[in-house]
Amino acid sequence: MHNTTSTRKNSPRPMVYATPIDRKPDRSALWVGLGALAVILPLMLCSATLILFQVNQLNLPNVFIFDRDVGMISRDGTENLIDETWNQNRTILLTASGDPDIQYQLSPQELGLWVDPQATADAAFDTGRSSDPINDLGFVFSGDSRMIMPVLYYDETQARQTLESIAEELAYSPVEASVALQDGIWIAIPGKDGRAVDIVATLDSLFNDAFSILLSGSVSVHVDTIPPEVLDLSPLLGQIESVVSRSYRLSAYDPITDESIEWSIPLESKTAWVTVDQQSQEIKLKIKPADVETLLTAWESELGEGLSFDPSLDITALIESWETEQIPVVSVYNEPTTYQVSQGESLWSISLKLGMPMWYIIDANPGLSVNNIYAGMNLTIPSRNVLLPLPVVPNKRILISIGEQRMTVYEDGQVRNTYIVSTGVSDSPTMAGFFQVQTHELNAYASNWDLYMPHFLGIYEAWPGFMNGIHGLPMLSSGNRLWASTLGSPASYGCIILDLAAAEDLYNWAD
Repeated sequence: MHNTTSTRKNSPRPMVYATPIDRKPDRSALWVGLGALAVILPLMLCSATLILFQVNQLNLPNVFIFDRDVGMISRDGTENLIDETWNQNRTILLTASGDPDIQYQLSPQELGLWVDPQATADAAFDTGRSSDPINDLGFVFSGDSRMIMPVLYYDETQARQTLESIAEELAYSPVEASVALQDGIWIAIPGKDGRAVDIVATLDSLFNDAFSILLSGSVSVHVDTIPPEVLDLSPLLGQIESVVSRSYRLSAYDPITDESIEWSIPLESKTAWVTVDQQSQEIKLKIKPADVETLLTAWESELGEGLSFDPSLDITALIESWETEQIPVVSVYNEPTTYQVSQGESLWSISLKLGMPMWYIIDANPGLSVNNIYAGMNLTIPSRNVLLPLPVVPNKRILISIGEQRMTVYEDGQVRNTYIVSTGVSDSPTMAGFFQVQTHELNAYASNWDLYMPHFLGIYEAWPGFMNGIHGLPMLSSGNRLWASTLGSPASYGCIILDLAAAEDLYNWAD
């Protein structure tokens, strides 16, 4: 049987064809994308640029340190550049106006000037950077330049130290006007100016003009002219002759020999001392201590061997005497001597022979005693001036002759009185020598002999604390007067005896 409707198994699916539609493309999204990209890319580029400068620690473009472009240079590089440019490779010429001879090439640091590399590099790095990136980008791409100044420090202590060292080299004293004797005629030699560095004014210039000095590489030191006190002596030449013709003398007196020697200051010395008193405008002599020392050395050599001027000689007092037109008198000093002991001599016999109390010799020779002296020993004998401890009275002198038992009293070189005396007996002799009145006692007491000694003048210590001297006829404590009948012959225990009237007269006269 056959059906009328049937489906063919596996028959192909009919093809359906769609009719094509004509459409236009939508480009608005593309333009939006491109616009966004146009905005984003520059921002990204600018941000990358800023990040690049920040990460590499570079200065922004067109940054200048004064006149030096440091844009695109790192901080470290900027710091090195600043140090080399402003500190290491820069010198300053120190001069003085009007004096071409004054020239010193100095580093800025020697004058206390120093540019801080780190602080200046930090300031350069911070230039153009802010908290607003847009503004920073604007500076980067604007092409504008910005200038900063170096960070400059001034060390006045260092500058002063350098200037003081230079001042010592530059300074010189003024030369005073002087006179000279040429061919017997006095001529005037004009004075000359001196020079000194004004350190304070120069320091002020360094402080006030520090940057200009660094730029120019030069600075002028302030120099003061110091005029002499006396520039010209010509108007006063007429006074000079009368001043230098005055006699300035020195007298030396030897109290041992009672002799004097006198010197006059030579003309050439007085000529060198001529000066002008600024208040009175008169010629005067300004005596120089160093010249006086030279004169004293020359004069001292004329005294003779073993003699010198008193070590206590005061040059200042000497000059004052001359300035007041006095003749100063200095004492002659006898130097210590040596003595060689001969066979059979004792310390006591040497003491009597030399007129030097024994204890002075013992003191001058450590370890010496009366028991250990021997022939050939060399002894130091003190200066005879030790027996003259008080100021010498040159116009009064007492001469005692042991041999003649006479005393002659002199005043101003003339005999004032002559007296009969009694000196020590042979067992207790009076020491011959040069002595001085050292004490006055109206009525001294000698406990050793129970004696009272009227109008006693002590002249030397025979032993420390035991004074020998000159006095009137002694009296025992019993009231008996001794030796009145023996005057003119040795009678005492070492003192010099006078009658009572003579002793009182001498006591009142002898200083």
